[in-house]
Amino acid sequence: MDDLARQKKVKACFFQVLQKAVRETPLIFLIDEAQYMDAASWEFWGTLLSSVPIIMVMTLTLPFTLCGWAQHFLQSPQAILVPISKLAATSLLRMACWELGVVSIPQELQIYLLHRCFGNPLYCEVLCQDLLSKDILLFRDLQKEEEENSKWESLSATAMKSTMYSISPATFEEDQELYVCTVKDDVNLDTVLLPPLLKEIAVNQLDQLSPEEQLLVKCAAVIGHSIHVDLLQHLLPGWDENKLLQVLRALVDMHVLRWFTQSQELPAEPILEPSSIEIIKQTKEKEKSDPGFPLRLQKELSLPQTELLEFGVPLLREAAWELWPKAQQIALHLECACFLQDLACRCGSCHGGDFVSFHRFAICPTKSSSGTSRFCSYKDTGSVLTQVITEKLQLPSPQDSFQFQTKPSRSQEVFTSEHCRTEEEFLDQVNRKLAQGSPEKDVLTTKPCHCEEILKLVLSPLTQHCLIIGETTCAFYYLLEAAAASLDLSDNYMAFFYLRKASSLLGQHSAFSFLKKHKVKICQFEEAAFCSLRSEVCFNMGQITLAKKLARQALRLLKRNFPCTWFGVLFQTFLEKYWHSWSLNQPPNNPSENKKKLAILQQQVHCLSLLWQLYNLEATASSRRFACLATLMQKNSAEEFANEAQVVSAYVALSQFSQNMGDREKWLHCEQMAIQKSSLCWFSREGLLATAQLMQALAYTKLCLGHLDFSIKLGFQAHEICRHLKKPALENLVLSVLFRSAFLKKKFDLCVHVLESQWALISQGHDVLGLACFYSACLDLLLYGKGLLCRPFGECLRFIQHYEHSCVLTSQSNVMLGVHSSLAMWFAQGSQWNLFEHHFSKARQLVKRTNASLFGSHGFVRFLECHVLMLQKMPEGLFMRIPPETHSHTLKYFKEFFSRCVTCPVYHQWVSELKASVMRYGKRESMSMTNIIGPFDTCFTRIWIEGDFPEEDISFEGNLGIQRFDRVADVKENKDEEEIQECIC
Repeated sequence: MDDLARQKKVKACFFQVLQKAVRETPLIFLIDEAQYMDAASWEFWGTLLSSVPIIMVMTLTLPFTLCGWAQHFLQSPQAILVPISKLAATSLLRMACWELGVVSIPQELQIYLLHRCFGNPLYCEVLCQDLLSKDILLFRDLQKEEEENSKWESLSATAMKSTMYSISPATFEEDQELYVCTVKDDVNLDTVLLPPLLKEIAVNQLDQLSPEEQLLVKCAAVIGHSIHVDLLQHLLPGWDENKLLQVLRALVDMHVLRWFTQSQELPAEPILEPSSIEIIKQTKEKEKSDPGFPLRLQKELSLPQTELLEFGVPLLREAAWELWPKAQQIALHLECACFLQDLACRCGSCHGGDFVSFHRFAICPTKSSSGTSRFCSYKDTGSVLTQVITEKLQLPSPQDSFQFQTKPSRSQEVFTSEHCRTEEEFLDQVNRKLAQGSPEKDVLTTKPCHCEEILKLVLSPLTQHCLIIGETTCAFYYLLEAAAASLDLSDNYMAFFYLRKASSLLGQHSAFSFLKKHKVKICQFEEAAFCSLRSEVCFNMGQITLAKKLARQALRLLKRNFPCTWFGVLFQTFLEKYWHSWSLNQPPNNPSENKKKLAILQQQVHCLSLLWQLYNLEATASSRRFACLATLMQKNSAEEFANEAQVVSAYVALSQFSQNMGDREKWLHCEQMAIQKSSLCWFSREGLLATAQLMQALAYTKLCLGHLDFSIKLGFQAHEICRHLKKPALENLVLSVLFRSAFLKKKFDLCVHVLESQWALISQGHDVLGLACFYSACLDLLLYGKGLLCRPFGECLRFIQHYEHSCVLTSQSNVMLGVHSSLAMWFAQGSQWNLFEHHFSKARQLVKRTNASLFGSHGFVRFLECHVLMLQKMPEGLFMRIPPETHSHTLKYFKEFFSRCVTCPVYHQWVSELKASVMRYGKRESMSMTNIIGPFDTCFTRIWIEGDFPEEDISFEGNLGIQRFDRVADVKENKDEEEIQECIC
């Protein structure tokens, strides 16, 4: 019997067995991933289904092509097709958490799973099991009380806890242990190989493509998940434009690739025809003939306007990347790195430049024979990438035109001749500049910022390319750039992620400085920038001690020591006040050294700004002296920097610090100096940011002084600029001030709208501090907003319970004082005195650690309200844990408020009313509870000067914007009538 006859006999026997079995019980066949069956299998199942009454359930993803038998099978009347949608991203990540036994996973692991699974739960399960088997994850107890760390290397869990927010209390029991996971520091998830099962599936899909399509997919796999079309052309120099278009169209039609833009189809007209392809063809000639080529390339080849592709099939990119031989793989990554390095700078609307200011100039070799570039020292390795980067980083950039004391252009001179002397003049000037229809050449245009796309499509892939080819020195350079870009975009966790990678490149840190030896050779400036960036990340995570240490270390590397003792503070203050004014008159150094000096000065300004903010969190006399010195040094360094934007930012910082410390005269003087020096700020994006900071500071000032309408007007203008600049951290601060002004003005509809905008801004970024300020505002609205609800009280309470012990919030005494006092007031309204007592006790511990800032003063007022209420209820014996209080002891808190919060008079009259009620209580006079629990119905209406502020009926729909000011009464406020008088005790 030959083979064919034997197969027919076996097939007939199998059919007879099934026919006999189906008479006894129904038969159901389950087939998963049916798209991988061959034509013979489809023919067999089709014949079986027509011969035997069985039920067949199969799952399949429609492949690129289907054989005839498969099409016949699926189109038969007996087949019922039920489409199953893929899992949403949130559901997939929730499934991953369940598979790993954690409540949250880090952002890099989320990206890893989303890029590989495409919503397929089977792939998610297999990948999670593979990660567990390879032992590349670390698990941390979420409920373990968070403490400050003294080492950078042990901050992974803290970074997770400082950003994570979405914990579902219904999923876990109260006594169940909760965990989070992190990825080990030395693991690069992008190079983790696929499990054999998933790789086999992906390779099968790749085999269904033609050789040309396979080649293009394999080249795209080297580029990354998002594919730049021009870079794809660069990796296929033997292909002409028509061939590339033809293959791309075929892959898009088969859904192997898809366009990254909203239109998921390739347009009928060739979109790759314009200058982008011609630029690539002429790259080599222009590189040699035109030294300014890379910058013009970046300007002409604006990434957000260029067509981008991404993979449309799961696992295909990873499997295709693994199929390359090692040597060819490295060569292709090298080509990608050489292409992307010209685009690795700020976007065109930001006028280019490095994210670490003047980074490339600080590492360039000097003319001294002993000084050599760290890039040049690696030329003997024969690496093409190192040699190219050494050349490219020395080319001119937009920053190259910056010189010390540069003479302003004629258009700038005309503009700066209009000096602003008052806040009204400054606001009018801002309105004129924003209203310009055709801005001059030197004035910032209205193009939006695309630095976020630069980070995602250039810097992040570039670090991966450098790491894969072994160019650790270049990888370290771009990791610093990526971290700086992430911080610029208020993404603290990703900044920590890039800096952690940079730390692993440097190797283990030695406890003894003389034994410290890095794996990668870096210059002193880069080491200082590395410390400065880590200091900012630690500050954002609430690691205050480590942040101070790193900022001091960075300043020491930048030859600008910061003292550690009170005597050192006195001596350094003397030098900054007297010697610095003399040194400013000295002539500048050699022009060739200017760029490097600018880089050093910029880092000094940044570190000093961090230091005064760090010391400002502590309400001790010693910390106050250190913070005062840091602000003075920041102002002096900014003036030496000779950059108007930096000087304005320094004066704004000094003004804010003075307000926090209760120094009213210096507060208003520094603010006026910032206004006078703001004339040139419109001629750069950095200057526009300084203008937004100044407008926010003015809105803050007018709020503190009680000029609420003017504060709201300034807040809207600042918000519009922040949205244009894409500065979420500053925008969140602006919205917080805008809410407080609207709240005190009793514009509760506007309060709700501001909170909705704030929620949309911070809920996606998982900013714990931002969420704490948001929920504090929600509690105020619940208590005093006539029943208006933005977020339910239970959600506010759960957030505080989850995060009140995190380092981020324990370092923010001003915010937490208001939160606990508001919670105590809420529970007092419901006569839940045990919970009132709990939160009031926490507020009393915080009140000594606050300052005169807006949040600190607001929290103090709430605390005083609680204290007066407690004093009234004390005779009833409701409190078990709070020691008895007398009215004289309570009056000491009022005296402390008026002596501390001199620079926040907006609350003074209301606090005076509270003090008067305490004094009446001391004389056994009755005290009305409505004055405390429901202030809007009684004395609060008088305190807010209802008669002096016109009530506008304003509808706030859509996004917050500058256009709303045409509906706000443009009232010139009389300071003598509107400024709230301070209470003299």
